[in-house]
Amino acid sequence: MRCGSAPSVTVSLRYDEREVLVADLFAEPDPNLLDLCEEHVARMSAPVGWTVRDLRNPAPALTG
Repeated sequence: MRCGSAPSVTVSLRYDEREVLVADLFAEPDPNLLDLCEEHVARMSAPVGWTVRDLRNPAPALTG
């Protein structure tokens, strides 16, 4: 099943650096990257030992 919400961010995984990068939605979809809606990016968690870097402009306020 696919999410019915429009994607708002592009997520990439940098395996060598153990990083998850969250960026503004890329204009063109890339099959090697993930385009996620706001709900799914908010629920996303990184693998143990990885960091998440939010590169969106402006980056949203962190909660929690």
